[in-house]
Parts: sequence; C-alpha cells; structure tokens
Amino acid sequence: MMSHLHLLKITIWKIFCRGCGYVWVLMFLLSSLHGQFYFGRNKIQYEQFDWQVLTTPHFQIFYYPAEETLAQAAAFWAEEAYGELEQKFNHTLARLVPLVIYSNHLHFQQTNTIPYLIPEGVGGFFEFMKGRVVLPNNGSMYDFRRVIRHELVHVFMHAKINAKAQEAGTWNYRYPPLWFTEGLAEWWSTGWDTEAEMVIRD
Repeated sequence: MMSHLHLLKITIWKIFCRGCGYVWVLMFLLSSLHGQFYFGRNKIQYEQFDWQVLTTPHFQIFYYPAEETLAQAAAFWAEEAYGELEQKFNHTLARLVPLVIYSNHLHFQQTNTIPYLIPEGVGGFFEFMKGRVVLPNNGSMYDFRRVIRHELVHVFMHAKINAKAQEAGTWNYRYPPLWFTEGLAEWWSTGWDTEAEMVIRD
C-alpha cells in the first residue's frame, strides 16, 4: 500500500529487535533520511482537531465531530475484521487498538503520529511503536473498509510475531519479507477480485 513507508516500518522493527542500543542509531538515520527525501519541505499542521473517542470492545476510534458517521462505520468494519482475523491468526490482541481517522488526505498528511511527511497516494498505515492504525477517508467507503482490513492484518501479524518471539525468549529473528506482509494484508483485505486479476495478468 505504501512502498517506502512499509519498508521503513519493517527496517525499524528489525533494528529494534536486535537491541535497544540500535535505537539511537535509528533516530539519527531517520532524521537524515527525512532531510534527504524532503529537502526544503516542512510538515505543517494547518488544523486544530477536536478529537473525540469512540470505544468498542476491541478499538479506540479517534475522530473529530464532523466525522461521527464515518467513525461509526469504521467501528463496524474494524470489529467485523477483528472477528475474522482473530480466527485466522489464532490470536487475541492484548489491548484496544487505536484507530485514528481523518476526513481527507490533506488532514491525514498533517498527522503527528509519525514525524515524516506522508506522500500522495498513501491510503493508511500501521504505526507499530504505539500500535496505531491511521487512515484518511478518500471518499470511497469500499476503499475505506479495505484499508481498515489491510492495516488490521498488519496489527495482528505484528502481535502474533511478537507473542511467538516472547514465547521463544528471543528478539533476534527475521521479520517476514515485504512481499509476504503486504501480500497477505492485501489478500485478506479484499480476497480475489478484478483488480487482483488485472495485476496478476500484467
């Protein structure tokens, strides 16, 4: 769904898993990379959002009042996906998942859940350090539901891997490759459809 952001996410996780001493190196690298990719651009927050919280059995959904209807739809689809993924992963999440929704991509680009700029075309992301799912509404309820399901696959995958690592008493392991993590997330978010057929044929 978002090329370099997912690569960065996985790279961060790999480095973090090899010991806390690497975290400071990571912070330096991130600040350097941020400057190289977006020289001359700053992340500007134009809006002050009046955040509300809708709590469900498995989620805390953060939204602003104008998007209450969208938040309720997100709650329904997130709980729907949770029930399916809990069975597929044979895993129950230990805490509520924060789900942060924005009414459009411009608002989404102002998010302070991550420090770096969000490129155009990014439909959402899973920020694993605090376990947050962040996504905008692009005007399509089909896409909105699909992105929720896609990112929740990442949430469950991360939690399952983390749990197995704890059981094994190790943090030194290989994270699944990008083709697997993204492929599974996309497959379980939509199943097989005409778009997937087109990609395979191309």
